[in-house]
Amino acid sequence: MKISSTALYFGSRTVAAIGNLISVAVFTHFIGPEEYGAYVLVFAWVIIVYGFTTQWMKFAYFGVYRAAQAGALIATYGRLALGVVAVASAAIAVTAMLTPMGGAFAAALVALFAGMTIYEAATEISRTRLQAGAVALCMVLRAAFVLALGAATLSVWPSAIALALAVAAGHLLAAVPSLISLRGFARAQPSREEARGLVRYGWPLIFSFGITALGFTTDRLIIAYFAGNAVLGPYGVVADLMRQSFMVAGESIALALVTIAKQQADEGRRAQSDATMRLAFRACVTAAAFGAAFFIIFGEKLVAILLGEGFAQPAYEIIPWIACAFFFMTIRVFYFSQVIYFIDATVIDPIVNVFFVVVSVVIALVLVPRAGAAGGAAALAIAHAGACVVAAFAGRRYYKLPVERAALFGIPALALLALAGAWGLSSALDGAALWAGEIALFAAAALVAAWRFDLFSLVIVGAGRQRAAS
Repeated sequence: MKISSTALYFGSRTVAAIGNLISVAVFTHFIGPEEYGAYVLVFAWVIIVYGFTTQWMKFAYFGVYRAAQAGALIATYGRLALGVVAVASAAIAVTAMLTPMGGAFAAALVALFAGMTIYEAATEISRTRLQAGAVALCMVLRAAFVLALGAATLSVWPSAIALALAVAAGHLLAAVPSLISLRGFARAQPSREEARGLVRYGWPLIFSFGITALGFTTDRLIIAYFAGNAVLGPYGVVADLMRQSFMVAGESIALALVTIAKQQADEGRRAQSDATMRLAFRACVTAAAFGAAFFIIFGEKLVAILLGEGFAQPAYEIIPWIACAFFFMTIRVFYFSQVIYFIDATVIDPIVNVFFVVVSVVIALVLVPRAGAAGGAAALAIAHAGACVVAAFAGRRYYKLPVERAALFGIPALALLALAGAWGLSSALDGAALWAGEIALFAAAALVAAWRFDLFSLVIVGAGRQRAAS
């Protein structure tokens, strides 16, 4: 038996996530809540620029990728991405000259946007070529370089701009293994036909991902406007830490299982593709449910240990809301939204994302002025829940991804049992005894879910059996 690509991706993402946790803990000791809030604001604008300019290319490339046209596709994707980065960077520079944005803010924005685009493009190309080792190495290196460069830079220049520039450099250096693996395509020529194919497939995603970026950042922009960077700092760091953790599992599932299922579907093996997606569904629900339960049980303790009371105290009231938000986000983004790769249904994403943004903005504008960060977190949770439901029903009109009812209800029920047990223990125990009891309950529930829903097969190829849909 051999280690599966899912385990490799999950392991590397877990190592990377641990590195990111350490990075945030280190960075927040160099700069306080207000300055870190300014960095969160820079990153929010980067996400918006990335969403409206180059993010769609990554998904379009994966959607149209065929091994027989790999050279032309890679060359076309690379040149198209670099061209758009150049145009967007020029637009940001002009905006900085015409508005109060400021040259330093604009430089940080351009650097982080370019670094992110190049890193994501390089790893996406390696992913489609089934180079799991290269992708895993890039993930780990990104965390390592961001930590090292960020700490070194902040030690001499403790500011949000310095941190953004260091993170941008970390992305560029981490992309090197994937870029080296592409040296065989150095002489490949771009193709107008492939460019048209990318645009034809991806143009609905331009609006969709831009709107999604707004949805993911609007709460932060509204909090910054109404409550200031000092409130945004703790909110942003806690939300990012939690989101990162959910993304570890979600991206691992999508990188490995959805890639395989799409290939099976392309080859006409629908039954095998559905079997793979059933496993992906069970894994996705497990990651979402137990991820949410983990943060509700242990989140306050971990934030206090990692960040200190200056960041932790304002975050206590938002953790349950953020956990619920990312529960629904994980299921929507890493399962139901994957339908676009199986059929020409990219129109679904814009519909779902417009719904998400409208709901998020309206509720945030009502709640944030009254409740501050907690209002933003509640708006995010409600919007993600609604968007998940819309995505699930809208996608089934085009392509019915399998949904196992036993997993849909059974896995969250096990997570809720762990949560209820932990709450019960909190009234009878404290200190180390409470920690031990909570960990034991959580681990037991997670192991039961993994056994009952055959998730051990994700770790070792051939180690488990595929359960039929219930």
